[in-house]
Amino acid sequence: MSVKDPKLNRRAMLLGAVFLVGGAAALTRFSRQSSADGSRGPVFSADQFALLEQVTEVIIPATDTPGAIGAGVPAFIRDLLMNWGSLESRAQIAGVLETIEQRTWSKHGAAFLELPDSQRLELMRVYDEESVRAHDPAYRKFKQMVLLGYYHSEIGATQELRFELVPGAWRSCLPLNEVGRASAFWTS
Repeated sequence: MSVKDPKLNRRAMLLGAVFLVGGAAALTRFSRQSSADGSRGPVFSADQFALLEQVTEVIIPATDTPGAIGAGVPAFIRDLLMNWGSLESRAQIAGVLETIEQRTWSKHGAAFLELPDSQRLELMRVYDEESVRAHDPAYRKFKQMVLLGYYHSEIGATQELRFELVPGAWRSCLPLNEVGRASAFWTS
């Protein structure tokens, strides 16, 4: 390949260097973010992200442990969709948020963000029941992302599940009431 070859440019050289240094995984990530059709822009507008924050906080509220916002779940979902989500997944999650907002307006005549906590909880309880009963794949994916983001965060693992990377003495069998909660690692 000559220096004047139009295919040999800075981008091609950079991708080659990344492949040599970081391997195929890094190269795959690079190519996913550099879509030429411009479809890899921001996933949510500021209003949609604010709605995402409040919906996830209703699903996992702050109690004696931090809730979804404290664990960074909204940012996790945004980053997951931005870097890895297909256009279909992006549309599904945006559709879930849009449906929640439309239901809020039709039932309460206000935006979800304007409702008091009790009305947000009731609206989400009904929406959750209906979506689960209808086997809505978009809502199922959304809820899985919320739970995945929470329980894989440091807060979810260490404070909610009480995971300890290096626990005390090894005891192969102990009563659950000594632990109090499930472990972050289970098999099934």
